[in-house]
Amino acid sequence: MLKENNIVVFGIGRVGLPLALVLADKGFDVSGIDVDPARVAFLQSKKMPFLEEGADELLQKYIGNKFRIYASDHIKESLSENKYIILTLGTPIDATYSPDHSQIEKLFSELVPFIQKGHVIILRSTISPGSLRQLVRFVEERTKLKVGKDIYMAYCPERIAEGKSVEELAQIPQIIGTTEPESAKEATKIFSKITKTIHYSKPEAAELSKLFCNMYRYIDFAIGNEFMMIAEDYGCDIYEVLNLVNNGYKRAGLKSPGLTAGPCLVKDGFFLIDKSPFMELVMASWRLNENIPGYLFKRVKAEVGNVNGKKVAMLGLAFKKNIDDSRFSLVPKLVKYFSAEGARVLVTDALMYSEPLDETLKDADIVVVGTNHDAYKDLSLDNLSKVVSKDCLVCDIWNMFGTGKIVFRLHDFASKSGKESKK
Repeated sequence: MLKENNIVVFGIGRVGLPLALVLADKGFDVSGIDVDPARVAFLQSKKMPFLEEGADELLQKYIGNKFRIYASDHIKESLSENKYIILTLGTPIDATYSPDHSQIEKLFSELVPFIQKGHVIILRSTISPGSLRQLVRFVEERTKLKVGKDIYMAYCPERIAEGKSVEELAQIPQIIGTTEPESAKEATKIFSKITKTIHYSKPEAAELSKLFCNMYRYIDFAIGNEFMMIAEDYGCDIYEVLNLVNNGYKRAGLKSPGLTAGPCLVKDGFFLIDKSPFMELVMASWRLNENIPGYLFKRVKAEVGNVNGKKVAMLGLAFKKNIDDSRFSLVPKLVKYFSAEGARVLVTDALMYSEPLDETLKDADIVVVGTNHDAYKDLSLDNLSKVVSKDCLVCDIWNMFGTGKIVFRLHDFASKSGKESKK
């Protein structure tokens, strides 16, 4: 018999785990199921598999009581008592840059034999527009149960920032997309416990809202990157121009340049244009952002000439600051470009396993800021000048060191005391 207060979350990753913990904190009895045995064992030993602010405290509090973890062979048992089924599986792109829904399709095929009257199925993964309606037909045809009458299905996208999920789940309005109103009512019973604001729509609008959110940001960052290259072409520093544009002007808000990447921002555009003829802006932004590593490499080469034999210190591997996730990071592209021309590249990341910072920086000829982690804030140019080579070049697209320069010689900005100590 289904229990009203019981939820099962399929996929205990960077989206599913924070949600499961927050739901447990709101009083639900939550089961988590994952295909990765190592992750299951890790969580059962009360350890977080990744960095997520506030999550470890919730894990220690609820694991083994309000929150239980199971392997993927627990499907039948989990559906026999959990009323709510939440899917947070990954939806990558394949080798042809087409959306890959195979994990969701496989799981639905495994769930169908055990779906019963009263179940509420909530899909939270990124999906192509029209996917929920297709899944409704799939379930109805195979179970003979009517969605909106016997069972309920909703698309409820997540729009959280990785690393801030626990905090943002309560702050961001939840979108609920359904084919009929009864499913929306059922999904609301969960999300009204998490956030105060809920927006309702048909499923296609909900699916597009998720994709539009990410693509708007991705395009915004692409503008910052293109403006950087235009400014440099005119002999100007982009950060000086950005200050002139944004400072005190209420209709501004231009983004700064950067190595824009990550599993959501990069792939979601391909979900958006998969069946649409309107792709120019999305594709232009993707090409622009993906080519920034090449642009930076050429800028460095223009300053130092041959990089063969040079030691390159790469600071940061994650796709954005203050997280331990390198999926779709553009830093490996930079590493590849330098390595291909004979440079010796050492990569360090304050939040991931890597080379020690001091060894990475020692006698470096080139320092590249790949990820502007807060952990590097104490790394001043003066201190840097004491350990790197005398004529070290710095590539800092994030303006982490505050010079406003994308590429600069360290000795032009480090103080005399720093230079003298190096001598």
